[in-house]
Amino acid sequence: DRVWEDECKKDFHAMPFGKRLWICPSWEDASKLPKDAVVIDMDPGLAFGTGTHQTTDLCLQYLDENPPINQSVIDYGSGTGVLAIAAVKLGAKRAIAVDNDPQAVLATIDNVKTNQVDDQIEVLHSDKEGDLDKVDLLIANILANPLIGLCEHFSGLVKSGGKITLSGILQEQLDMVLEAYSKYFIELTATQKEQWCCVNGVRK
Repeated sequence: DRVWEDECKKDFHAMPFGKRLWICPSWEDASKLPKDAVVIDMDPGLAFGTGTHQTTDLCLQYLDENPPINQSVIDYGSGTGVLAIAAVKLGAKRAIAVDNDPQAVLATIDNVKTNQVDDQIEVLHSDKEGDLDKVDLLIANILANPLIGLCEHFSGLVKSGGKITLSGILQEQLDMVLEAYSKYFIELTATQKEQWCCVNGVRK
């Protein structure tokens, strides 16, 4: 309702991630951001993922440090689509955003249009996923148990030498995720923010 939206505006301001990436709500003036800012236009909504959570933050920081220039990307468990949008705005040639929640799919479609990247991002419900082409980078910001369950599936979606970024992993779950993914991925490393971890690796 209106009251909730007005309260949100008080607390939700433009936020930086890494050196260039910013998330800016519609009620803030993006022209006041640094000249080299890469701006994602996004208001907080019902779907998860406006950058404020540590797990999303870790993924955005990774993208800012490792811009996927001319790469193909899958954002699996896309929530609001923020990671797919960030990837394209940082130079990816195309991205696919996949989620199993109809609300998240609708939120992603809206945000992709708002950011004028609908010609580069395909939005899919996981039921309609079908056979996807292998990509250079797969980002999945979900939770440890689904990540472990999807390990084999993800291995089939990433090209040899392609990268993976997994987030939503609590510190005590990190070893389980690393063990599962070591079968298909090498150079597995982890970054951490508070109790949350993000795992990066390279497809064998």
